Amino acid sequence: MIELVVTGAGTSLCDSILEAVDSVEGDYRLRLIDAMDSAGEARRFRGRTLVIELDSEAGLESADLVFDLNQTYNGQAVAFRPNLSLLPMLRRVLAPLESGDIKMLHGVVGEPVVEHIGGVEALASQVTQLFNGRDPNPEPFGGMLAFNARTLDESGEVNALRSICALRHTVISLERLQTDSFYTVHASLWLQACSPAVAESILGLGTEAYTAGLSVAPDSGRVARDEGIRVSARRVGDDWVHMMLTADLEKTIWAQEAKTILVDALGNVQ
Repeated sequence: MIELVVTGAGTSLCDSILEAVDSVEGDYRLRLIDAMDSAGEARRFRGRTLVIELDSEAGLESADLVFDLNQTYNGQAVAFRPNLSLLPMLRRVLAPLESGDIKMLHGVVGEPVVEHIGGVEALASQVTQLFNGRDPNPEPFGGMLAFNARTLDESGEVNALRSICALRHTVISLERLQTDSFYTVHASLWLQACSPAVAESILGLGTEAYTAGLSVAPDSGRVARDEGIRVSARRVGDDWVHMMLTADLEKTIWAQEAKTILVDALGNVQ
């Protein structure tokens, strides 16, 4: 039996992950762990009630797989830590392409505040503070983010993107922005294909037409649990394609990543 531990279990990301993995069959035990603020709370999972354990009292030595949502685990088990919005998006979208298909990629990725632990609450607090004529608390963003955006270091993400087969030999120039969106990650990218035929293949990766007035974030602020990555693509030259990608970072990206990791772990045991 696999023991799966989720740290930061009192967060909305944990709720999204539990929704995603609820249908996963296999021989595993789930434990939920968090700090004092959430310890003792109950969660429903696969018809059972699970109580969140207090992190200072929960031993993790028996864990085989850890979804480390609060980035505190330092043991030897396989760990999933959600980070780098664009990497899992492009890994999924560009999977049909081969090394050398894309000569150049440049563009902008806007990352939502949910990437920060407590980021949604912190942004809401900054907005309230501004409306009340007070200087907003800069943490955890390092400055004012409400009605604003902040430039982030892109070097780590650029290096990580080269692990994607289609981008292995690509020239990449990327701007990362910390936006004041709660949940939606948005990327506007220009891709130069190695040939017009490959450009046509990239166009075929789109899921909806690129139209004026196309929304970035859903009107409700969240998407359905099984919502996919939205991809709009249009040709801007013989070998150039402009692609716009949007997704709910918690539900569409990270929760689905966690589900895939759990399924793989269970498959390796069988």
